[in-house]
Amino acid sequence: MIPPTDDYAQRLSASIPFPKTILGNRQHGAWQRLISVIKSSETLSEFDKAAAYVEGYAHALIDSDQIDISIERDVLIIETVDAWRCARVGSSTSTYL
Repeated sequence: MIPPTDDYAQRLSASIPFPKTILGNRQHGAWQRLISVIKSSETLSEFDKAAAYVEGYAHALIDSDQIDISIERDVLIIETVDAWRCARVGSSTSTYL
């Protein structure tokens, strides 16, 4: 059974614990907007582009010392995006071909 889109979005949303500060709230808002772009993507190309932005944003936060380096978090983000992509590809493939 393929998990619903919201499961993937929630997993990504929880992958980065943003501080409860003005900057943290802005970063969290940007993170949520990027996740919503993935959710709303209609084509695989749009999905891949949005997923690249999500991964890039996480790396930018690390590079600017806004969040700590975490291999576990990075793997979680990559695994979640990859599973989400596979679920999209699988759900859009006809079983009658």
